[in-house]
Amino acid sequence: MRKIEDDIRPWSGERKAIGQELFRMLDKHVRDVSTRCYKHFDSSTTVLADDVVARERVKFQHLCEGDFSSRYFATQAPVIRSIAEKTGFTDFIVKAASIYAAEWTLTVMRETSWSPRKRETYVRSILESIFTDIAVAVHVLVEDINAETRQQQEEFERQRSADAAADASAMQVMGQALNALADGNLSIRMSEPLPEKNEGARRDFNRATEALDSVMTTIVHTVADLRTVVEEVSSASEDLSRRTEQQAQALEETATALRELTATVQKTSEGAATASRVATFTKDEVSRTGQIMIEAEQAMGKIATSSQEIARIVSVIDEIAFQTNLLALNAGVEAARAGDAGKGFAVVASEVRALAQRSAEAAKDIRSLISASSDQVKHGVVLVESTSQTLSGIVRKVSEIDEVIAAIANSAREQASGIQDINESVAQMDRATQENAAMVEESTAATTTMRSKSRQLSDLVGDFRLTDDRREEYLPRTPRRAA
Repeated sequence: MRKIEDDIRPWSGERKAIGQELFRMLDKHVRDVSTRCYKHFDSSTTVLADDVVARERVKFQHLCEGDFSSRYFATQAPVIRSIAEKTGFTDFIVKAASIYAAEWTLTVMRETSWSPRKRETYVRSILESIFTDIAVAVHVLVEDINAETRQQQEEFERQRSADAAADASAMQVMGQALNALADGNLSIRMSEPLPEKNEGARRDFNRATEALDSVMTTIVHTVADLRTVVEEVSSASEDLSRRTEQQAQALEETATALRELTATVQKTSEGAATASRVATFTKDEVSRTGQIMIEAEQAMGKIATSSQEIARIVSVIDEIAFQTNLLALNAGVEAARAGDAGKGFAVVASEVRALAQRSAEAAKDIRSLISASSDQVKHGVVLVESTSQTLSGIVRKVSEIDEVIAAIANSAREQASGIQDINESVAQMDRATQENAAMVEESTAATTTMRSKSRQLSDLVGDFRLTDDRREEYLPRTPRRAA
């Protein structure tokens, strides 16, 4: 395979001379350009260490002068791998190399702004040297990738061979277990761990056989219990036949008693219905009385209001009498002043004063009567309210009695209906008893068939080997006779 050193040779002659001029011109910018390049990857970078700057200056001198010697390749390879490991292959090419080229190109252009021709020569030289460095970096990284790929391929081949051998061994173990399972051995388990990709199948197989083993053990127990139950059912059939006859006789006696009870409950229901109607009538009458008391209470209230109005009018009359008496006194005084000419007027004033006094006395008497009447009316209102409350309580109690009697009537009707249903049920039970007698014979025949089938099933499950194989404990127990 052709090496990168064969394609990239050190510069000589004019190219090297231009590079040396370029380095002398740009040497002073190594620290600043290197700092800006490092800052792109670490924003906290402010000042580079002197040894880092010295290393960058040596590298830059190699690039500018085209010194692509064996020493250059030996020193650049570890540097390239270190940077690529930190930034990644893509960032190394796209960011690191492009930023490095851009910074130095811009620096060259600023330094040669006075001479476009020199600028073009130096830019071409710096870009050629930088891109040569990039080509070396790409070559180193690609070689590393190829080496890693070859190593991974070799590891893959080794792993594939090991997996194939492990798979063959696992399939052999699983085949033996499946053959044992096919032979009816439910106690078989794959206890030894298998390769990771087969371990799930081993666990699933063990869970499946454990489940089958558990189910088959349950079936063995169930078959043993079934045989015991069949024997007990056979014994119970005889007892059932005898008890069926006793039940028929008891049902006949029960039917007679229920007919008598039905008649009694019917009479009770009718009496409760009559009591309910009487209670309802009483409640209605008391309710009407309560309404009358409410109207009486309202009338007493109106009387009290009228008495207050009369008292107000009497107060007005009393005030008029007082004013009239006062005017009569004034008239008497004026008549006395008039002498003989006022005597007649004095007599009239005296009569008016006497009349005003009688009016005041009459108003006082009326006020006393109205006060007494108002007290009586208030007392009457209190009595009416008390009577109304008492009637309300009576109405509530009568309503409660009506509800209780209605509930009794409903209960009696429901009891009568329920007893009628019981009568029908007893009749159905009588018919069912007759049918039971016929079914007892059929049950006996079915029991014989069940005994035969249970023995066949016991023989079938006997072909399986179980983990807990203690079948002698599952033999049918001695049938117990029903009491």
